[in-house]
Amino acid sequence: MSRGRHLSLSPSEFPAGAIRRRRARPRTLCLIAGVGALTLAMTGCMGGGGAPTSAPSVSPSPTVRRSLPPPTAMSREEFQQALSTVDAALKPGFDAIGAAQTPTDLANALGAVQLNLDAQAGVLGNLRPPRPEVASTGQVITAMRDLSNDLATIATDTKDASVCTGGTGLPRASNVNGAQEFRLAYLALTTADPGHPYTFGTFLPAATADPDRRPGTGPLPGGRSSGYGHLTVENQGAADSVVKVMSGGDLIRAVYVQAGGSATVTGIPNGTYDAYYTTGTDWDDGNRRFTRDCAFDKFDNPVEYTTSSTSTTIEYSVWTLTLHTSDLTNSAPTSPIDAGAFPAS
Repeated sequence: MSRGRHLSLSPSEFPAGAIRRRRARPRTLCLIAGVGALTLAMTGCMGGGGAPTSAPSVSPSPTVRRSLPPPTAMSREEFQQALSTVDAALKPGFDAIGAAQTPTDLANALGAVQLNLDAQAGVLGNLRPPRPEVASTGQVITAMRDLSNDLATIATDTKDASVCTGGTGLPRASNVNGAQEFRLAYLALTTADPGHPYTFGTFLPAATADPDRRPGTGPLPGGRSSGYGHLTVENQGAADSVVKVMSGGDLIRAVYVQAGGSATVTGIPNGTYDAYYTTGTDWDDGNRRFTRDCAFDKFDNPVEYTTSSTSTTIEYSVWTLTLHTSDLTNSAPTSPIDAGAFPAS
């Protein structure tokens, strides 16, 4: 058993009740903060009531900015290709305006072209044209947007049927202020560099006035004439009218009657037929419709044609249809119909 040193303290060496405690050493508290992309250890170590130590300062590195070189302008060949692409994108829309056969179809076609004009103006705005064409390209972009706004006015005119089909819609589109502005702008573009003329603007038809086609009073081409029946149409209204006698989708007879006029057609075969009439301005005989100020009606009751014969006589039906009559007692009832329900044949 090893021998060690022993220290013994007698309780009498300390005052009564005074037990000596060992003072705890103060703990150190360290704070770490992150700033931006730099991690900065900030140590504020509190020791026994002393002040925190100051953190070292770090200055951020200065940002180096370098200017990019200006974008390279397109070559003349590239610019012509871009113009041709815009031209090709717009032409089908204008073709659709010309082909529209009802006010609704015309309004839809005009709306589609409006959107496309704005979109293609944006395409041109993103190009870097050759320097001689920069100013004139800006003029073309402005004119395309103005043309888009003007087409909205024509679309509004379809709501009251003052414009009904593309027969008037396309001439109106070709003749608005925005169209004239566009022609001047693309003329400036195509002649900006005399040594390198550009081709552009073929989507827009030449400016034309509203057509005013008006056949004489009498039968229109087409239909059947193999019977004995007669049809007389009296137009007491202020607008020209066309009456169509139909068997389903087949045209039996059609007659054009100018305002205040009267016409009779003969040779109508036996059968029970529906009778329609339309009024308006500018008769498009190719599409069998008025292109402006149009209205459409159908007679509520069908017209029946019969023929009977004896050894000496032939009896056949004769109908008289009076349009816009003031005689309400003897007038045949009619009902307005949508443009799309009027026979196209």
